[in-house]
Amino acid sequence: MDFLETGRAVRPIGQRARTVEHVGSDDEKQTYHAATSMWLKLEQLQIVQQLVEPLDAGKQPTLSTSLHGVAGIEGHELSIMGDTHRSTRTLQVTFEARDVTAADLLGLRALEDELGTSLSDVALGSARLGFNRADDEVDEPDQWWLACHIPDACLQVLAKASADGQLGAVELGLTMRHLYLAGRPTADAAQQSRLFLKPDDTIEWPTIATGYVTGLRIDFATTSLRGTERSGEQGTDATTKLVADSVVSLGLKLANLNVTVRWIGVLIVILLFLEFLERL
Repeated sequence: MDFLETGRAVRPIGQRARTVEHVGSDDEKQTYHAATSMWLKLEQLQIVQQLVEPLDAGKQPTLSTSLHGVAGIEGHELSIMGDTHRSTRTLQVTFEARDVTAADLLGLRALEDELGTSLSDVALGSARLGFNRADDEVDEPDQWWLACHIPDACLQVLAKASADGQLGAVELGLTMRHLYLAGRPTADAAQQSRLFLKPDDTIEWPTIATGYVTGLRIDFATTSLRGTERSGEQGTDATTKLVADSVVSLGLKLANLNVTVRWIGVLIVILLFLEFLERL
């Protein structure tokens, strides 16, 4: 109720609504400009599987996989027009599987045209961004959420890497409608420290921002080879020690053989001398 008090209004400025004007209950006016992009970094990720009822009667339920986590907004806080006391730097994120369609590709082109950008991005999925107010009856806090649909192949890669402990960093880029900056997109970064959702006609929620996933970077965990090097060094040391021990053992045997040969030589000389005496 704080962010949509009586007398507040949001009206577009211009034909394409790239700029809107928010009028507060005290008649204070604030101009907001459409944000062209939003970047997040995934901080936590959990695999969730659940049975889903079949669409066709007579078929068995299927096991659906989704990913739930927390993502940090890079370089910004997210707030609501007229309610700057409520803001966040993190979002509750969910990923579900859905193939990208031709409608998504055309929709992104239309959105970029609406925002006045020509980035030639490709839609990698769809996204919805919103806010749910706290519910004291069920003891639920304010929730800032982001729901993404990405191709199943990409979802499975994320799920497997997470399950195997091989997932490093995940960065997510979005292009959204109904997401605003207090300054112009080309303004200094200090003037763009906050992103804003605009109030809706309802009291409970602001307008949901809708758009597309335009960037998805997945870094896998780096494997250190030092352990292998140590094992190799230990193996080399063990081999060297074994060779040294063998050389020492062989040297002792040769020394003993040398002494034995010398005694045999002395005995032969004595026997020959005795035989010579007998002949005399």
